[in-house]
Amino acid sequence: METSQIRVVIAEDHTVFRQCLCFMLARNQSYTIAGETSSAEELLKFCRSSNPHVVIVDIQLAGGNGLDAAEKLLLENPELPVIVLSSFYEVELVEKAISIGVRGYFPKYATLQEINEAIPRAARGEKVFHKDITDLLLNSYQKRLKGKNNHLLHEDEVCILKMCSEGKSYSEIAEALFIGERTLYRRLNVIFEKLGVSSKVQAVAAAIRKGLV
Repeated sequence: METSQIRVVIAEDHTVFRQCLCFMLARNQSYTIAGETSSAEELLKFCRSSNPHVVIVDIQLAGGNGLDAAEKLLLENPELPVIVLSSFYEVELVEKAISIGVRGYFPKYATLQEINEAIPRAARGEKVFHKDITDLLLNSYQKRLKGKNNHLLHEDEVCILKMCSEGKSYSEIAEALFIGERTLYRRLNVIFEKLGVSSKVQAVAAAIRKGLV
């Protein structure tokens, strides 16, 4: 984007926070505040009339939801860089924001420096997500992946857990399956990883909770 200043529109329903953010950003000669509002409806009007380079929007706005307003903006202009800045950053909200095409997401405790650094990057087309938001998404993904893997136990792995629950020794299990004990240990490690546990006792307990044995 070749321009002397980045035109920013800010939509935030908390008046003091919005005015302070506008004041602080306006001190940076790289930006000009093209509009500020507390209203979802006015946000749409501002963006249609002022042609901003970056839009900063809160989730909670007067007369509407910030994500709904952002979705309408992005349907009209998919390349418009929208950054969510909100006290609300549950996984479901962040994922919805990503699904509609926002360029970034920041919690309100983010520093002014972080916001200042994010705006020009978003204007250049980069994704700009706060580290805590990225960690939140990664942790959520890992939990879901682990939960998914819980249902991927093979029949022979369930059989191993069943024999473990019956108190059979490793040598007895290996003999019953016609495998060596080393092979059994390797299979147990795979089972532990799938169930997110670190011992035979934990694996059996997890299998019982899930109704696998």
